[in-house]
Amino acid sequence: MTAPAAGFETNLLNGMAAGLQTAGIGTWRTSGAYAAGETGIVIGDFTSAPDAQIALDTYGVADHYSLSTSVIGLQVRCRWGGGDPRPAKDLAALIFDLWHGSQHLVVGTGAAAVHIVKCERSSGPASLGRDTNNRWANVQNFYCTCRRPSSNRT
Repeated sequence: MTAPAAGFETNLLNGMAAGLQTAGIGTWRTSGAYAAGETGIVIGDFTSAPDAQIALDTYGVADHYSLSTSVIGLQVRCRWGGGDPRPAKDLAALIFDLWHGSQHLVVGTGAAAVHIVKCERSSGPASLGRDTNNRWANVQNFYCTCRRPSSNRT
């Protein structure tokens, strides 16, 4: 079975992951393979390794019925190994500083580019506690107001 062409949310996630890498906050590889000392950026859920990870996912918030404006929720989970929760909090703070209040971002290139009118944190960070490997995690959510035209919206 052949996968469908990358959709809007996939392009948004890939672009935001690449932006985190460009800012030096983590390492983004579409293969998902990371070395032990890297802070891996993954789409969806955390993987077993490396200990330090940023997991990104999207969810719908609001879509205008006729204008091409959509608000996409971007969930960001940060995880860090060891018994100290502060490095995971610091990782979340770096992402907040990069994204909260940003305007007119274009992530991705060409036909896959996504125009983000504004990005703002809507909640978090909230602790998720420790996993079975004593790695601390937290979650924060951003609302990305995006231009998302379709056949029914201008």
